[in-house]
Amino acid sequence: MNLGQKAKKTLEEFVPEIDKRIAKYFDEEVKRGFGFSERQKKVVRQALEHACELITRPQKHLRGSFVKYGYALGGGEIGEKIWKAAVAVEMTHGALLMHDDFMDQDELRRGGPTTHKYYQQIFDGNSHLAESMAVSVGDAVLCLGFELLESCGSPEATRQMLRAIANTGHGQAYDVSLEAFKNWTEEDVMALHRAKTAIYTYENPLFIGVHLGGIEDSKVIKILRDYAMDGGVAFQLQDDILGVFGKPEKTGKSADSDLKQGKCTLLALKAWDRPEVHKVWGKMDASREDLDAAKKAIMDCGAYEYSKKLAREYAGKAAGTAEKLRRLDLNRDAIDYIQGIAEYMVEREV
Repeated sequence: MNLGQKAKKTLEEFVPEIDKRIAKYFDEEVKRGFGFSERQKKVVRQALEHACELITRPQKHLRGSFVKYGYALGGGEIGEKIWKAAVAVEMTHGALLMHDDFMDQDELRRGGPTTHKYYQQIFDGNSHLAESMAVSVGDAVLCLGFELLESCGSPEATRQMLRAIANTGHGQAYDVSLEAFKNWTEEDVMALHRAKTAIYTYENPLFIGVHLGGIEDSKVIKILRDYAMDGGVAFQLQDDILGVFGKPEKTGKSADSDLKQGKCTLLALKAWDRPEVHKVWGKMDASREDLDAAKKAIMDCGAYEYSKKLAREYAGKAAGTAEKLRRLDLNRDAIDYIQGIAEYMVEREV
């Protein structure tokens, strides 16, 4: 079993452990209750139950695992404080997805309805009310995540989370802005992937774990930051590939939405001179026939192969950077996981 396969197995074993803790937290929050009337309490309870269901749908929980293994680098025992921090990170991720899905007008997330679509069913198709609920529930869950992390007793970890979420907001603003530009470049795409995925998915949870573990060695911080930048880019390049060529029954999301929404991906950029791509890019009413033709064009022109090759190159750089951790006095199992994830994330189908 290579490190990538080992990391995949470790991550699969992590999922049920964190899911039961997420469910326990939301159950406690529901029991705590909030509201000044029975109707208000019902609205809050429904929002929390939906958030819990969304966050515990089948998924990787990669970010939560990075909290655990960032902490484990220092050799400390994994206690409930670390699990709380991992839950907090997954909660903030779920909250941001509620906002992101509304902005992207996605209908499917992890095999179920996105938050605004969930509330659209409740509000008899009223899109404005449903989208307002996606913002409101997302805001509430985001703050609950911050509160839970703060209870772990590390001001450094809390500041890390707040700064990362702020930077993610800047990254999202850049993402939205790129869709309005007509001359975006590969440099723009790479900058976007670093501003969002590398910081939010890799660096932030790893650093939260490191802060909770009291690791202050500047060499460790530098290695993890370099690893996060390359690993995050590799992850997002693969995510964009799955966003066009993935199987919805495995990914839990549409394989058409990136094209229909006009997402600024490397795939689209490298196939930009193909009329089949222009015919569907940013067209929400694109036909099945035209979408299939655009995907074929992306394959035929080499855009797919270019993106896949680049993803593997970045993954290789990340794995090589993680190898440097072995020169330091750190937990070997944690290093194996961090290094293995870089390899597994570009071969995954979900």
